[in-house]
Amino acid sequence: MPIISIGELIDRSWDHYRRDFVDLLSVSSWILIVAIFEIAAFFLYPYASKLASTSSLTMSETIGVGLYAFSTWVVAPILGLWAFIALTRLIRAQLSLKRSNIREAMIDGKRYFLKTLLVTLFIFGILLAAIGIGLGPGILLTLINLTFNIPALNIVSSILLVIGIVVSIILAFRWSVHYYFAPYALLLDGVEGKAAVIASQKLTEGHFWKILLRLVVPKLVFILMGIMAMAVVGFVFNAIIAVFTGLNIDLQVRLGTIFTSILSTVVAVFLNPLLITADLLLYQSLKR
Repeated sequence: MPIISIGELIDRSWDHYRRDFVDLLSVSSWILIVAIFEIAAFFLYPYASKLASTSSLTMSETIGVGLYAFSTWVVAPILGLWAFIALTRLIRAQLSLKRSNIREAMIDGKRYFLKTLLVTLFIFGILLAAIGIGLGPGILLTLINLTFNIPALNIVSSILLVIGIVVSIILAFRWSVHYYFAPYALLLDGVEGKAAVIASQKLTEGHFWKILLRLVVPKLVFILMGIMAMAVVGFVFNAIIAVFTGLNIDLQVRLGTIFTSILSTVVAVFLNPLLITADLLLYQSLKR
């Protein structure tokens, strides 16, 4: 059976998004918690002029910096992965014409969290291996040459590093497509751990360019829609901020940063269900 076309992928994703909009946003909206953390952090964060100076930070400013780091490196990744799992499970039920259960999908977000994290770490390890395979010989030869300092060896190691960069990019690019569907193999078919990675590889064999186009083009269409909406709203609000803050550059930068953070998160809330729906439709098409 032929793979679903790009046009059909976009149309069916949009139709599903419109039909189940409220349920999808009921789950996706939870990532707004990240924006709440960031707003709190930015209100305490030191002004740009103070960061540029050598002045020491106050206790509240230090808390602001710490809170922003906590939000970026802890809250956002955990909540983002949970929302991805919950949305995937919810959309899975909706596409199979079952009665969607938001509460069950949210519970699944917690139930599948560690398993999905493990599969994600497998993929991350594979991509690191791609970098190691490409750059390893050149780096090793460079380290050896630090001891012996042979000019000819320095030239060879430099050439190997250049070739290695190209090889790493090619391998990481190909493997990122080959193993892209590993989390979906877990969340849709219950294939766990290394087996999910292998299942994704088998699913994509022989269809690299077709799959790549179907992964990239719908996402570009949806993301461009989000960027356009973000640009229009951002222009209006930045103009309002400029009027109300006047010549107070520090306040203008702070309010602008807070607004940008909120807006980007809101756009993600609206886009994530669309992007995941397109992936699931493609995955189901490849499975047939």
